Amino acid sequence: MKITALTSCCVDIYPELDKVYVGGNSLNFAAQCKLSGISNVSIIGAVGNDKYGECIEQYLDYCRIQRTHLYRVDAATASNKMYINQQGDRYFKEDSWNGGAFDVFRLSENDWRLLESSDIIAMPAGDPNLQELLKRRKDQLVVIDFLDYFTLDFIEQMIDDVDITFISANDQMLDGLNALAMKSGKMIVATLGSKGSVAFYGNESCFQEAIEVDEIVDTTGCGDAFQAAFTLEWHRSGHVKKALRKGAFAAKKVLGFVGGVQ
Repeated sequence: MKITALTSCCVDIYPELDKVYVGGNSLNFAAQCKLSGISNVSIIGAVGNDKYGECIEQYLDYCRIQRTHLYRVDAATASNKMYINQQGDRYFKEDSWNGGAFDVFRLSENDWRLLESSDIIAMPAGDPNLQELLKRRKDQLVVIDFLDYFTLDFIEQMIDDVDITFISANDQMLDGLNALAMKSGKMIVATLGSKGSVAFYGNESCFQEAIEVDEIVDTTGCGDAFQAAFTLEWHRSGHVKKALRKGAFAAKKVLGFVGGVQ
């Protein structure tokens, strides 16, 4: 199996802790795939010519994640300022995100050719390369994280070319997501934080409660870990309940430390 994650690699800066950790949706997804035993995992993207870019490269090498198509560009490595409340939930402020290299990077023809041999492609919906990916996709399993701020209308525009839609949702969105899954026949997985997760697939839905933890240290990256573990199990077995449970346990582990990966 070959998995490629696009293109979100950044550093998570914790001003209140005076700490910096590597992260980003794609890096976190790739790292969880390696933890799950997948040997052939790649990242396509860009970092800056700065110390943060070097940190990301070193982490990918440590995890043996292929980075031959991770480029250095003349822009700052993307970064996100993270804050944690007393419950361990991460939150952002108005100036938290600096897109830097992530915002300016576009895949080359050589990069697109590399993707043709991938079995699974994962990307966040905020990626500037999203529309082009959906045009060029072939037989791969395409997994898109629609995060917590994309609308149902936006998802509906793309659902035909997305195999697994992940979204951080609330109770008010569930009926609409269920209806969209029934209409499209596609897999839609809503994560609900401490309330668990639910997968809608065609006319069926399946609920998974959150796995209890002794202490929530930081919620950063738990959604990315959930998505990777769910995707791998779904690809292997086609069993929704097993996939949800794998995702829940992967998310639980990430809640126990600061940052999205160790």
